[in-house]
Amino acid sequence: MTFVFCCSLVVTAQKSTETIKEEVQFSSTSKDNVFYVDNMHGAVEIEGYNGNKIIIEVIKTITGKTSEIIAKGKREINLKVEKKGNKIYAYSNSPHTFFDLETGKYSHRENWNSRRSRRKYEYSLDFKIKVPKNVSIDVSTVNDGDIYVQNMHGEKLSANNVNGAITLKSVSGATNVNALNKDINIVYTKNPTKESWYRSLNGDINIKFKNNLNANVSHRTMNGGFYTNYSVSNLAPKIVKEQIRKSKGVKYRIRSKGQFKIGNGGVQLNFDQLNGDTIVKN
Repeated sequence: MTFVFCCSLVVTAQKSTETIKEEVQFSSTSKDNVFYVDNMHGAVEIEGYNGNKIIIEVIKTITGKTSEIIAKGKREINLKVEKKGNKIYAYSNSPHTFFDLETGKYSHRENWNSRRSRRKYEYSLDFKIKVPKNVSIDVSTVNDGDIYVQNMHGEKLSANNVNGAITLKSVSGATNVNALNKDINIVYTKNPTKESWYRSLNGDINIKFKNNLNANVSHRTMNGGFYTNYSVSNLAPKIVKEQIRKSKGVKYRIRSKGQFKIGNGGVQLNFDQLNGDTIVKN
């Protein structure tokens, strides 16, 4: 009888974690100051405070099979901070990152094959930032983390997350939020006074406004509903005409959004969903 012994080699992933700290400051206290955060892999947490500096702390984690791969990741993945006029940008920088300071445009171009064959490591940057509370913010991340913002009261508040949730607590200002696959949760200390947008593809939208909300509401969803404890009244549906060019000529598609009024009506609040409910309460 012949015995054949087989063995497999299991390679355990290694991990490197380090903390990056940086401080930056606007040249003035203008209400037009905007702080931007663009992240690819990791969470973003922002807290407003009474100081005048932006205090950034980032936990950088690199995971790979060998020390050489880890070292490569540590060299290639970093925090980058740039400033132009009344705008400050903090972003996840890598060989696949492209940032134009003139336009403020941030992009990341990395396909699956290049990630597997060239990079060979995984990484995340988890941001924890203190920001002067009256500064406008525009924050985004894509994978492996949620966005959490509290005590921010600038003119504008924008947040975008692809695979994580968005939570805004004790905030105010014109709002534009988009969570593709998770929930949006917002608690206002002051109701918006300018048009605001709330979008989610596969999550719920939960918002707590102050008692004296007066708004015109537009709501569109395919598989969900709008629930509120405010007094509402119907408005005429908003009709949107789209021009579509086809081989047989130009066709027009008509879409309508549910329109109604909360209280006496006023500021325009827009809700756009596919699969999820909107819950608005005081």
